[in-house]
Amino acid sequence: MTIREFAKLCGVSPATVSRYFSGEAGLSPAAAEKIQKQAEASGYRPASRSRKARANSRVFAVFTPVWRHCFFNDLLVHLEHLAASQGLQMMVLPSAVSDPSVYVPLLRALSPIGTLLFDERADDPLAELLYHERIPSVMCAAISLNQRFPSVHVDDMTAAYDGANYLIDLGHKNIGFISAEPQAISSGFQRITGCRKAMEDSGLSLPPEHIVYCGSSFQDGYQGMNQLFDRQLPLSAIFTFSDDMAAGALVSIQEHGFSVPDDISVLSFDNCSVAEETRPKLTTLAQPIDLIAARSLELLCDYPQMPESITLRHTLIKRASCSAHLAPNKLELQYEGINTSGF
Repeated sequence: MTIREFAKLCGVSPATVSRYFSGEAGLSPAAAEKIQKQAEASGYRPASRSRKARANSRVFAVFTPVWRHCFFNDLLVHLEHLAASQGLQMMVLPSAVSDPSVYVPLLRALSPIGTLLFDERADDPLAELLYHERIPSVMCAAISLNQRFPSVHVDDMTAAYDGANYLIDLGHKNIGFISAEPQAISSGFQRITGCRKAMEDSGLSLPPEHIVYCGSSFQDGYQGMNQLFDRQLPLSAIFTFSDDMAAGALVSIQEHGFSVPDDISVLSFDNCSVAEETRPKLTTLAQPIDLIAARSLELLCDYPQMPESITLRHTLIKRASCSAHLAPNKLELQYEGINTSGF
């Protein structure tokens, strides 16, 4: 809320509001009472006071949508190390709350440097609240809807396009996709759009039944792979949109009696620590997690002097979960004639 908007609510001039908050004498008791009551009701604080409090703060908040997610956990580890090296304190809060206004008293009391957001969904009430409260915020590893906040991210659409093309170049034509929900603008929508474009550019179809939309956890990947098996599709490769999902998909594939990559290749996204821990190790589209953390905190501390958006490069990390597709695999032979839409 601007000072002009607040003054209008009080029925006084912006100059009168400025005089009240600066403590100048000569303000009528009636006007002072109006401003005080309206400030208490609306939570309005003048920008100069908020900036002064934040300038002296050594605290920043991080909002994460889930706790059990390797990519977000790795980001938090990097942010924690950066905070310690700079004498800052990090406060981690869940973003998936029904009423984010519960955070208002805490944020006003602490006057943090600002907040880092790990995601922003359509009609996100938390983003609206932070914007309304004029709390400096940066999207960390995501893009901001309506460009309300600066952001640090990879180009998810291009990264997914490159990933799908990598599988196509290996000879895979029937590819299954386990995608985050399309409401997740940064990950789900951007990545599936990039994959669809890669398929189209190669003259391949992407039937709706080849896509499973779900969350991004290990369990989501496991259940998503089970759904693809239930659809009896002759797939030769799977592209999952997080390493956690890929780890779950690997378990499902093995439980169904198939091997990776001999029977089916698995490509992942993120390159967090779990990508090295699975067997086989995951081939994945890597996000530079350390740089994302460093640049996001840098952007927040220098807010708003730095650019509003920083796009970092992704990298394809080739490990053992993908191989060339030279002949029909067991899955394709098993379901031959049931679904050949990708050939």
